[in-house]
Amino acid sequence: MASDFDENAPVTNEPAGNVPDERHTAESEAVVAPDAAQDSPAPEPAPREEATSENTMVKPPKPTKAKTPKPPKVTAPKAAVTKTPRSAATAAAGRRAAARTGIRIATSVVVLALGAATVGAAAVLSLPTVATGVPSVVVTPVASDQTRVCPGPFLGPADPSSSGGGNGALSLVSLGTPTLIGGIVPAGDTITTGTLSTPDAVAGPSQSTTLTAPGSSGTLLSGSQSQQITNPDLAGLASSECSEAAADTWLAAGSTVTGRSTYLILSNPTAVLSTVSVSIFDETGVVNAPGTSGITVQPHSQRALSLAGFAPDVVSPVIHVTAAGGTVLASLQQSVIRGLTPGGIDVAGPTGAPALSQTIAGVQIVSTSAIAEQAADPASSDLPAALRVYVPGSAGATLTVTMKSETLGVADTTVSYSATGGVVTDFPFPSLTDDTYSVVVSSDQPVVVGARSAVVSGGVDFAWYQSSPPIGGTFMFATATGPNPRLQLVNTTNTDAAVTLTPTTGAVTPITLTVAANSATGQAVTANTSYTVVTSAPLMASVGYLGDGLISAFSVSPASPLAAPITIYSGTGG
Repeated sequence: MASDFDENAPVTNEPAGNVPDERHTAESEAVVAPDAAQDSPAPEPAPREEATSENTMVKPPKPTKAKTPKPPKVTAPKAAVTKTPRSAATAAAGRRAAARTGIRIATSVVVLALGAATVGAAAVLSLPTVATGVPSVVVTPVASDQTRVCPGPFLGPADPSSSGGGNGALSLVSLGTPTLIGGIVPAGDTITTGTLSTPDAVAGPSQSTTLTAPGSSGTLLSGSQSQQITNPDLAGLASSECSEAAADTWLAAGSTVTGRSTYLILSNPTAVLSTVSVSIFDETGVVNAPGTSGITVQPHSQRALSLAGFAPDVVSPVIHVTAAGGTVLASLQQSVIRGLTPGGIDVAGPTGAPALSQTIAGVQIVSTSAIAEQAADPASSDLPAALRVYVPGSAGATLTVTMKSETLGVADTTVSYSATGGVVTDFPFPSLTDDTYSVVVSSDQPVVVGARSAVVSGGVDFAWYQSSPPIGGTFMFATATGPNPRLQLVNTTNTDAAVTLTPTTGAVTPITLTVAANSATGQAVTANTSYTVVTSAPLMASVGYLGDGLISAFSVSPASPLAAPITIYSGTGG
């Protein structure tokens, strides 16, 4: 800080040219200053100085003494110095010069002190700052209504002898009416139902249904449907959750080889036209098929497209559906005929997007001995339980698959698989005893997965299972008509989960259970009932049905978050 003052021109440079002269004057006057100080109190010194000066000037020095340079004669200059001071004007001028010098020095000191004080104050005091922020406003959008879409009745070709290979309009018919159950909490809220038009199918006794609830905080909405068919050509049980439409969906299910019919169902519950693109992958890679992009789904309508029309003779398809404009619920309906014998039906909903970890809750493994005997027949090669895996990209993946039994005390079964990048592979499950297992898949590359199982006791049927995200806090599910409905829960965290199930209708008796850390469990529930679930740790959930010749399941998906406050920043132009 002292250097700042040394560089201050007004403080140091102003007296710079006068200081040497003033010092010389001060030194010259310092010799007479004592006499002047003594004479100053009385007014007489001035005349006395004049007399002394006058006598000195009229008394000339002796020539002989002036010529003799003896040291004692130096007394004359000494007398001149002591006895012959300068005039009063000269003394006064010296005093004024000395005073000016003192004033200047004092002024410099004061200026330096003031400068130091100013800088010190600047260091202590908070100087005013100027700050500018981006203009913004917090907006809370009005929460939109919650809408869930039910896939609708099972479809089949209008001509029973047709394999369903075409995509022509009005080529399909509904094969019955599904049972639909919906639930809402609080009970005072109302579910609004709607229907979707079906331009690709002949109008039947029922259509795809939408369930809508107010978008208010705390409102829970659920729904599911099931349909049992006992036709000579088709038989089995198909169940599905009523789910929310989305702009991006993955499906890991189905087949289009001989005896397998699969339909891609696109349901648009919105008031906006949806333009859909479909990417199909199989055991050889990407399926290049015309007509898979630019598929239009009108508002409040449903399209049903035969997968065989895009990808015939595919053993293991995985489908990626993207929608622009209105969102859609994408699902697959599959039926199987083995020779002349119906081999089951099912509806497969969305599965998890590519990820390093996937969890499938509640895969039911039954009839293992009977299935092993029938699997020798090529027509029944898809009866054994299998894990379907698709690896996007060219890099292969190493998978660790853990099967967690819902039976307490049964150890986990872990196997490893190597999946080729860019293709779909069906991996057979390891040898397992009949039970219900949750499947946890860990991979070093993102993967899409699904699972399949079957039953051959009292008839033949199969089921597809999807991976699902964890759901925490409070959620809701509904059970439609079906044999022995069971809620399957899997806990992949390191904390036990305390769970309470409460039916929303009938005898409101809560069910409490605990799902231990890194384990799975099941709980019997009542058909045609909706439940609220409160859990202390996030869980994956599914609902399964199992009976003689009947098997089906669907995953429980969380509701999309309600509208939350957002901050909007205005542009700065330019």
